[in-house]
Amino acid sequence: MLTGQKIDFSYHDKNYSGIYISSNKNTVTIKLDSGYNITINKESFTLIKEYNFEEKKNNIPPPGNSKCGENGICILTTGGTIGSSVDYKTGAVKPVKDISYLYNYVPNIKNFSLYHENIDNILSENVNADKWVMFAKKAKEAMKKGNSVIIFHGTDTMQYSSSALSFMFEEQTAPIIFTGSQRSSDRPSSDAFLNIEGSVHFAAMDYGEVGIAMHTGTSDNSISLYRATRTRKMHTSRRNAFISIDEPELAVYSNGKTIIEREIRKRSDNIILKDKLDKNIGLIYFYPGMAEEDFYNLSYNKKAVIIMGTGLGHVSKGITGVIKKLSKETVFFMASQCIYGNVNMNVYSTGRELMEAGVISLKDMLAETAMAKAMYLSANYPDKFTDLMVKNLRGEIENTIK
Repeated sequence: MLTGQKIDFSYHDKNYSGIYISSNKNTVTIKLDSGYNITINKESFTLIKEYNFEEKKNNIPPPGNSKCGENGICILTTGGTIGSSVDYKTGAVKPVKDISYLYNYVPNIKNFSLYHENIDNILSENVNADKWVMFAKKAKEAMKKGNSVIIFHGTDTMQYSSSALSFMFEEQTAPIIFTGSQRSSDRPSSDAFLNIEGSVHFAAMDYGEVGIAMHTGTSDNSISLYRATRTRKMHTSRRNAFISIDEPELAVYSNGKTIIEREIRKRSDNIILKDKLDKNIGLIYFYPGMAEEDFYNLSYNKKAVIIMGTGLGHVSKGITGVIKKLSKETVFFMASQCIYGNVNMNVYSTGRELMEAGVISLKDMLAETAMAKAMYLSANYPDKFTDLMVKNLRGEIENTIK
C-alpha cells in the first residue's frame, strides 16, 4: 500500500473504504471517507482491495538538502504545523524534515516550476531575530536566481516574522509569501493544501511585497493574500485565523483563479536587503495594577519600548512617572491593546501627561509590527529612528488622526 492509495478493508468484520496513510509493526492509519483518521490494530485489519494508484507528479526536486533552482518558485520550509505530522503513538504534532508528500495532494500547481529547500525545522515559538535574518538571506539568495519565494512558517508568530522581512527588504524583485496551516496535513480537514495552492498562485503575481496567504473563511473556498504589516492571528485554531486589520485583503485565490482586490506594490528591478536588527527593543503589555518596578525592569537599558496601552493609549500614573525617568535613555512608543482604531493621547489628561513624559503615538500601527519595525530602524537608521517610526514605510500605518 502507498500513502494516498484508496483501499477497501474490514475491521472487526465490518467493511470500510478509505485512504491509506501509514503503518508500523502493530497499527495501520487510514483516512475514512468521512474525512476522519483512524489508527487500528493490524490483527483486526483485513485488506480487501487496493485501487490503482498513480502519484501526482509536479516539477519538484527531491527533498532533503535540495537547493532552489532558477526562474521558478522557491519554497523555504522552516517548520511549524504546515511542516509537521501527527505522532499517532502520542497524538502530538511534531516537525518533520521531508514535506515532499504535501505536493502530491496539492491541485492546480503542476504547471509551475517549484523548488524546495529546508532551511529550518522548528516550531514558531522558537523563532527569533537571528532566524528572521537567516530567512531573509535565504529569500534573497532565491530571488537572485530569478525565483519568487514562499516561506512555510508556524502560524503563532508568523505576523512577527513576515513584518520583520517586510521592513528588511526595502526593494524586492519577487513576492515573498508566508503561509502555514492550523491543522497538520495528515489531520482531517487540513487547511495546508489549499494554503499552498493559493500561495503558489500569489507567488506568480507581479507583486513586490511580503504577504501572508491563509484561508479566507472556514471552508475550502478561497485563500486571501494579506499585507504582512497589517495582519494578525486572531483565533487559536480556526482556519481563517488571520485577518487584515482595518484594510481589505490584497488578492483572493478561488477556483484556480487569482483576483487582485486593491492596489499592490509591484516587483522592483533591485533587491535591497538590510540584514541587521537591533534586539534591544521591548514590547510591554500594560495591565491594571502593574507594578512600577516590573515596568522599570522590563524597560531599563532598552533602546526603545513599544507599550501596549489601554484604549486610546493609556497607562497608570505610576508607570507614567517611570517613563519620565527613563525617557532620556529609552524611546517609548504607544500602541493600543485594542485591535481596531487609533491611538489618540490628546483626548484625556492621562494621554497628555504621557506625551509630556516623551511617549510617541504610533497611531493605528499593530504592536507586533511596531516591534519588528523598531528593530529594523534602530539597527539601520539610528539617526532617523524616531522620525521614521511614525512614517508609513510598508503600509503599516493605515489611518491618521485629523
